Formats: sequence, structure tokens, C-alpha cells
Amino acid sequence: MYLNEIKDAFKDEKHKYYEFLRVLKDFEKRRIDLEGVVARVKEFFQGHDELLLKFQTFLPDGFVISLPPKKPKVITKEFALKYISKVKTRFRRNPQVYESFLDIMQMFKNDHKSAKELHQTVISIFQGHQDLIDEFTHFLP
Repeated sequence: MYLNEIKDAFKDEKHKYYEFLRVLKDFEKRRIDLEGVVARVKEFFQGHDELLLKFQTFLPDGFVISLPPKKPKVITKEFALKYISKVKTRFRRNPQVYESFLDIMQMFKNDHKSAKELHQTVISIFQGHQDLIDEFTHFLP
């Protein structure tokens, strides 16, 4: 049940759950309009997109809640350098894999490969090295 999901999500912040219920009661008693309800719910559920999307199912047809844009991934130079070093170390006995990796990264940088093509190529050349593939996804837009 949706209310149980909300209660579970805010088990450490019970006041948010009770405030959510109060907003619904205020709407029911016409002390707040639909736009006000949605604004408050978006505020309560910040960081809980799944709850916000489920709440939308209770809204009238045509009323759409837009999710806030996701924050871009921040990749530090240190993270990138550690990853590249890890790839180089992993393939020290097979340097052509490391060189292929550098080549495709350069192709992507020069707009000769899309992010999707880059990802597919990395999956192919790092076959059997799932940890490298998983970490690589941090670099994708």
C-alpha cells in the first residue's frame, strides 16, 4: 500500500509522513488546492522520485508531475586517473587491450563515437572484467 511505502521511506523522519497526511486532509477540506498539494508533496519527497511518480497516479488525468533534473555525475580527476591506472595494470600482459581502450576514448573525445558505441566497445574489450565495465559506466553521460 502506498501509505506504507511512504511510512517506510520516512521511518527516521516521521514528521514528514504526518505532514503529508495533513496536506491531504487540508486538500480534502479545500484549504489547499491541487497545485499546492503537488508543490508540498514534491518538497516532502525530494530525493524519493519513486514515491513522487506513484503519487501522480492519484492525480487527475493530464496533471503531470515533472521530476527535478538529475544532478550530473561528478567525476574527479583522481577517480579517472585511478581507473585508467587500474585498466593499465589489469592488462599489463595484454597491452593491446589497454591501447584499444585509449584509442576508443580518444575517438569519443573527438566525436567519432557516441556514448552508446563507446559503452558497447568497452563491454566488448573488457569482456570477463565486469568490475571494469561497471566502473566505466560512471564516465558515461
